Amino acid sequence: MKTTIKQISLVLILLMAGSTSCTDFLEENNRTSSTEDVLYSTKGGIDGLVAASYSYLRGWYGKEAAFGLSEGGTDTWLTGYDNRQKVLINYSGITPEVASSTRETMNACFDEYWEMLYTAVNTCNTGIKAVNNVPEGVLSASEKNVYLGELRTLRAFYYWHLVETWGPVQINREAVSSISSLAYRDSEEDVYEFMLEDVDEAILLLAGKSAKTGRINIWAAKALRARLLLYKASKFGDDASYTAAAAQAEEVISGSGAAFFSNYADCWLGANEDGINNKEVIWFVDYSAVLEYNIMPPRLKLDASNNQMKWSQMILRNAANAQGGNASHLMFTGVWNSVPATSGVLKRTDTEANKNITYRSVVYNVGLSYQPYSKGFTRYVPSGYLLDVFNRQTDQRYQASFRDVYYVAPQFTAAFNSGVQPPTGYALMRDTAIYLSPTTVTPAQVSRAATRYVLFSRTDVGDPVVWPLYETAAAVMPTIATSTSGTQNNKGNRMYIALKKFDDYTGSVIRDLGSKDAFIFRLSEMYLIAAESYMMTGQSGPALQKLNDLRNARAIPGQVNTLTTAEQAQVTAKDISVILDERARELCGEQQRWFDLKRTGTLVSRVTLYNGAAAPNIKDFHVLRPIPQPQMDAVSNKTSGPDPEGFWQNVGY
Repeated sequence: MKTTIKQISLVLILLMAGSTSCTDFLEENNRTSSTEDVLYSTKGGIDGLVAASYSYLRGWYGKEAAFGLSEGGTDTWLTGYDNRQKVLINYSGITPEVASSTRETMNACFDEYWEMLYTAVNTCNTGIKAVNNVPEGVLSASEKNVYLGELRTLRAFYYWHLVETWGPVQINREAVSSISSLAYRDSEEDVYEFMLEDVDEAILLLAGKSAKTGRINIWAAKALRARLLLYKASKFGDDASYTAAAAQAEEVISGSGAAFFSNYADCWLGANEDGINNKEVIWFVDYSAVLEYNIMPPRLKLDASNNQMKWSQMILRNAANAQGGNASHLMFTGVWNSVPATSGVLKRTDTEANKNITYRSVVYNVGLSYQPYSKGFTRYVPSGYLLDVFNRQTDQRYQASFRDVYYVAPQFTAAFNSGVQPPTGYALMRDTAIYLSPTTVTPAQVSRAATRYVLFSRTDVGDPVVWPLYETAAAVMPTIATSTSGTQNNKGNRMYIALKKFDDYTGSVIRDLGSKDAFIFRLSEMYLIAAESYMMTGQSGPALQKLNDLRNARAIPGQVNTLTTAEQAQVTAKDISVILDERARELCGEQQRWFDLKRTGTLVSRVTLYNGAAAPNIKDFHVLRPIPQPQMDAVSNKTSGPDPEGFWQNVGY
C-alpha cells in the first residue's frame, strides 16, 4: 500500500499563517507563532512538518511545467501540436516575465518554481530547527537522527534543482524569520559544496534507516550523493569527484538491495507502479490512488490585492484537482482517438459512460481496454535521434518504452470476426488498428497494411494512404498539422510514436491525473554514473563492464546486446556521446535529459543537430534559465553582472 501523510495539510495551513504581500524575496518569510511552537513540540507535529517538506516534490515530478524544464528543448523530444511551452522548448522567446495564459506564449512557470523550491528549502530549514529544539524526551536520539537525515537530503535535492536551473543561487542555511530586499548569489561551486555537506551528514544520520518506505533512507541519500558528485565532476572537471561518484554508485549497486527485472517492461507495469514494491527503484515521489491525499502545498505568494495566488494549470492541471496527481502519462501521447479512419472504434474512455461506444448502431462496453492509451494531448514528439538510438533487434527498451501499435478493444475484434463490418476501407481489420513505423516503410509493409490497419511511415513513401511522421529521415522535424480537423490529425506533431513508460493502469477511466509513483533514482542510473565516472578517469575496462552489465540486463532474450566495437572505441576515447546515448535509452522521459546535456556541455550542439524547431534559436546562454522578473523587481541590490555583493539577471535575459 502506498504511504499517505495526512498531517501535511495542518502543517501547511500553519506555514501559511501571517502571509504578507511582500513576496518573491529569496528569504521566504518563515511564519512562526505560538501555535507552531506548540505543534512542533510533539512527535506528531514534527512528523507532519517533515512530511510537508516532501510535498513540494509533487510540484515538480509528474508535472507538465517541469517536463518543459527537464525534457523539453533537448535532442530527444520535439514540439507537439498543443504543447503549451513552445517558447521555452524551442528557445524562441524565453523571458523572465510571469507566465502568460496564452498557449503559444506560456513560459515555464519560472516565478512559481522559484517560489516553490525556496519555500521547500525554508520548510526543510524550519524542520531542522524544530527537530534540534524539540523538548527532551519527545524524540529518541535515533528518531532525531532520521528526521534530520531526511531533511538535509531533501534540502540538498531542492538545491540541486535550483542550481541546475538558474546557476548561482543564494544558500539559505537556516529558516528565515524576516523579510529582506537584499539577496545574493552564491557560486555554483559553493552550492555543490553545501549540498554535499548536507548529504554527507545525512548519510551518517541515516545509518540505521535502510528500509524503503517512500521517505528518504540511507540508500536514497547515497544515490543522491552519487548524482551530485557526477555533476560536480562533469561541470568543474574534477577527477576526484568522478572517482568518488563511481565508488558511491558501486556501493548503492551492491548494498541497496535493488535489482533489475529480467523484462524492462516490468519496471513500468501497473503491478509495479508503487515505488516501495518496484525492485529497480531506490527512491520515488509517492502518489496515492486517493487523489486528495496527493496534497500540493499552497502558494504563499499574494497578489497586489492581497489574495492568495494559485499554481499554474500546468502544475495543478485544473482547479478541481488542486490536491495534485501525476500527469506524466499525458505528456508523450498523440491523438490516437482522432485518426479519421479509426476514430469510430478508438475513443477516449474518460468517463464510465464513454466506455459504451456506439458502433454501427450497436453499443460496445470496452471497459479498461483504452485506459493505458491516455488522452493524447500532443505535448512531446520523439526525435528521430531518440527512435534510432535503440537497436530494436537486440534491446528490449524500445518496445518496452514506446507504443507504435494501437489495438481495437477485444469487443470489436470479436465483432469483426463475427461479421460486423470494420471501419470503411479496412475490411481485413481485426485487432491492429494503427501501426506507426519508426523507419520508412517498404512496399511489402504497405501491401500488408492495405485494408488491415492505418499505416504511418517514418517518411513519405509516395502512397496516399500511408502517412509520413517526419519531414525527413533525419527526423529533426515532424510533419506539421495546421489544425485539428480531419486528416490534419494524421500529421506527425499530432499522431506519433508514444512513450508508454508512464501509462496509467489503476483508475477506472482515462484520467487527467494518475497515481503512479514518480521514480527519482533507479538502479540503472547508478550503473550509468559509475560507467561515466570510470570512463572520464581513463578506466575504460570498468566503464565497459558497467555499460555491458546494463546492456545485458536489457537484452532481448537470446540476443547479444553488448557494446559494439565502435562504442567501445568511444569509451576509450572518453567520448561522452556513448554515455548520453545509453542514458537516452534508459532514462528517456524521466526528467533528467536537459540537465544531462547542460552538465556535459552538449546542450547547444546536440539540440542544433537533432531538434529542428529549436536549432535556429538556441544560444550559449540558454544553459541557464532567467531569474523570474518578480524576484528581480523585489531586490534592492541589483547589479549588471556577477558581483558578490549584488544580485544579477542571467546573461541573455
